[in-house]
Amino acid sequence: MTAATLVRSLLLALPALLVAGACLLLQAPAGATALAVGLAAFAPTLRSLLKTERHRKAAARRSQAFAQALIDAIPDPTYVKQHGGRYVMVNEAFARYHGVSRQQVLEEGVVGRTCGNASHALSLQEDEQVLAGADLTKEEHTIRRHTGEEVYRIISKHRSMGMDGQPVVVGIDHHITEWRVAERELKQSLEREVALRKRTEQFVQDLIDLLPDAIYIKDAHSRLVMVNATAVRLRGMSREALIGLNAMDLAPRPGVGETSLAEDQLVLQGQEIVKEEQSVLPLTGEECFRVVVKRRCFDVDGQPVVVSIQHYITEWRQAERALNRLAQEDALTGIANRRCFSAEAERAMHTAERHGLPLTLLLVDVDHFKRVNDEHGHNVGDEVLVELARRLREVLRKSDLGGRWGGEEFIALLHGPPDAALGFAERLRRSVADQPFPTSAGPLHITLSGGFAGHRTGDSLSALVGRADQALYVAKSQGRNRVQAEAAP
Repeated sequence: MTAATLVRSLLLALPALLVAGACLLLQAPAGATALAVGLAAFAPTLRSLLKTERHRKAAARRSQAFAQALIDAIPDPTYVKQHGGRYVMVNEAFARYHGVSRQQVLEEGVVGRTCGNASHALSLQEDEQVLAGADLTKEEHTIRRHTGEEVYRIISKHRSMGMDGQPVVVGIDHHITEWRVAERELKQSLEREVALRKRTEQFVQDLIDLLPDAIYIKDAHSRLVMVNATAVRLRGMSREALIGLNAMDLAPRPGVGETSLAEDQLVLQGQEIVKEEQSVLPLTGEECFRVVVKRRCFDVDGQPVVVSIQHYITEWRQAERALNRLAQEDALTGIANRRCFSAEAERAMHTAERHGLPLTLLLVDVDHFKRVNDEHGHNVGDEVLVELARRLREVLRKSDLGGRWGGEEFIALLHGPPDAALGFAERLRRSVADQPFPTSAGPLHITLSGGFAGHRTGDSLSALVGRADQALYVAKSQGRNRVQAEAAP
């Protein structure tokens, strides 16, 4: 029998004891004296049991408060349900999302009037499966009843033991609406930029793959006292091995541990830390990006702890890199597109003019390219352009800049005077004319014509390109498969 049960039994039996004692008192003085002595001897034990019961209730309240504060630190809607689907604990994010007060949810045990509908029945069925030992993770697309807002979320339910020793369902609704909307917008943007629709769609699908957040809880000495399953999986260590480690033990490289310790002390003083980090996962060696949020909380003993929530955004940072690359590269050939080449060329011309360095611009064009498309199809024409871009990159120096100017025209900005550029242009022309281009239609003999012009003080890029284009026109008019310098000023 527990102390609480014994105290309640004694309190219930106390009136009967008092009545019996009164009867004895009327019958015999000696019996009254014995009863008084007995009750006096029992009083300290009763007081001790009552004190123990008060301490137990106080500890339970602290445990409840700690658990409530902990789930309130989680930004996603979080809840705890008993058998039968009754809510016994929800966080502030849950109440805000459903548009009700937390007190109302706890008093009614349900959210709104869902009893009897298909959604409620399905939730109860899932709860029973979780209580039986199964873990549940699913993505759900719904419309909020009171706002009409479209919502995407990942629902996770797991079995745990409540403070009363009974199994409960712990659920977290991880909202991913903004990421799904971003996925649609990103997909539409890429489709406009890239002709290869299937590759673009696969690219977007691969990148939009969210991971659950990792949660770490540390004491005042920055030692781990609690971690969640995601943190265990990302660290590649057992939960038991992680507990007790401090920031220095977990640091992937020198300096990180000291920074984490300093941040933890600021959080314990009442500050909140929100930052983005770039690191390497210790288990796989993969580069990862994450947003780290650190907040102070209090444990069951009233001691401050640091709650660290790590939200991984690796896919989005990689998507930004890919988008930047798509904005700079020609989608077909992989060489710099016109916009990127123009920006880089303007900077190079400004630098060269400031330091008095010579530059030469070369413009080349595939001879009779229309004939290639007409006779073999545009797919073969694309293969020719890809191969030409490869050969152009082969002869370019690291200091030179090459790009696709448009259609079958390619452009290069070369460091050096026109005389030196002539040698480069001839090497490129010969590499094209002397070696057939491998295509799906068989080897094709391709030639090109080129025109080049030297940079002059005060030149704009359009003026320089215009003179090179005039020289290119001369090369074509003189029989093609040749390069021509600009006319003397």
